[in-house]
Amino acid sequence: MTGTAASLNRVDGAWAESTALNFLHTLTGALRAWEAVPEVPLLTIPRAGVWEVNIQVRGVASLPAPGAAASDTGVVAGMYKNGALVPGTEAMVIYHSEGAGDQGKQIQATGSRQVMHLFAAGDTVGLGAYRLGTFGSAAVVSNGDGRTYISAHWVAPVGDTPA
Repeated sequence: MTGTAASLNRVDGAWAESTALNFLHTLTGALRAWEAVPEVPLLTIPRAGVWEVNIQVRGVASLPAPGAAASDTGVVAGMYKNGALVPGTEAMVIYHSEGAGDQGKQIQATGSRQVMHLFAAGDTVGLGAYRLGTFGSAAVVSNGDGRTYISAHWVAPVGDTPA
């Protein structure tokens, strides 16, 4: 697995997950521009087959007070495989919209996405995210109030099919 022993927890060849992480990753890209969240270490898949991957993301969005025009911001997250987004794994974590003249606020929420995906041994799984809206700030965060993590559980060998 990629990462340090302190940041990863591997139970055995059938389970892999990041441990309790503490970080703040501000999303600085353009509107809907995907970026990696390197504070969540990559998980390396130890054996080929179908894996159930769970991604949990805590997002935070802040809007400035009060604006002359309507404003919005938010966080969308998704699963990266070998450095590329896997279409269909996207999840809106948080979205905040205010009308013109509304008071600026910060909101936080935790969202998750669970997917079944075929991997080869040695594939890596990572977290990507992008910001919604062009006002305020958006970030991915993990601490004692809510965690961001990735876990993976091997469920079937390559070629396994439903009965």
